[in-house]
Amino acid sequence: MKTMLKLLFLSLVACVSETAIAAAATSPAEKLKVVTTIPDLADITNQIGGDRVDVMSICKGRENAHAVSVKPSHLVAMSKCDMFVEVGLSLELAFVPGLLESCRNEKIQPGKPAFVNCSLGWEAIEVPASLSRQAGDVHPHGNPHMNLDPRAGRHIAGRVFEALVAIDSASKVAYQKRYDDYLAKLTEAEKRWSEIGTKWKGEKIIEYHQEYRYFAHSRGIDVIGTVETKPGVPPTPNHIAHVIDLIKRERVKVIVTAIWSNNATVRRIAEESGAIVLEIPNMCGGLPGTETWIGMMDVLHKRFAGAFGTTVPSK
Repeated sequence: MKTMLKLLFLSLVACVSETAIAAAATSPAEKLKVVTTIPDLADITNQIGGDRVDVMSICKGRENAHAVSVKPSHLVAMSKCDMFVEVGLSLELAFVPGLLESCRNEKIQPGKPAFVNCSLGWEAIEVPASLSRQAGDVHPHGNPHMNLDPRAGRHIAGRVFEALVAIDSASKVAYQKRYDDYLAKLTEAEKRWSEIGTKWKGEKIIEYHQEYRYFAHSRGIDVIGTVETKPGVPPTPNHIAHVIDLIKRERVKVIVTAIWSNNATVRRIAEESGAIVLEIPNMCGGLPGTETWIGMMDVLHKRFAGAFGTTVPSK
């Protein structure tokens, strides 16, 4: 009897094992859970990862990336994710270090393949010669708003592609196909952006925060001042008066602001100086048409074209 029971048990084990193997062979692989800091990175990760990834962004598109409030849901997502993607250059310094420490997810810690710093290999601008809190919120590695450079999509896509292949090499062929397709879309988009942007060389703007320096530099636009007294420091009455005088003296047409900084001070400066307020996205998702990074860059170019009175070529 014992022998028969043993044989029956072994048969059941074999049957269950065969069923499990068959199920594993026929069922789709579980998606990689990815957390990104801003929607730009989420979009590009989705573009390359396709149905192999399930992506969540901490920011939703209307925030000041330097002052994000952490929620319990962010910590839960970080603790369970397979890959984490940040811009870097200290853009997310206010919230990422705490989340990484508290989530206790070893595979997404800095230095691991699943931790993706998109600024690696990027040539930053405005790298400070010295660090002092007297200069405001200075970023030691340079201006962190690289996501607003028309060249950044290609760089970010490369970093994301490399990371996906590193942690999920079995899907390399699928990632390669989607990556190549995305680069083709970027090539087409970059051509129309360049055609628009060449008309703005020498135009002058004032910006609220130092968010749009990469975009301005790429298009030959001169940023001659900021509404903030220093990065992250609200303007004083004396500084507001200085900005109004600067706009009049230099005949500046446009004050550039993100959604989070389009406030009463900006409107007052515009009214007293005669400049117009140009609200533009500082990340994907904040304004209509900016759901994708390419879409956001299209909106940026269209809104600047409208402000400067230039035409926009059709897609």
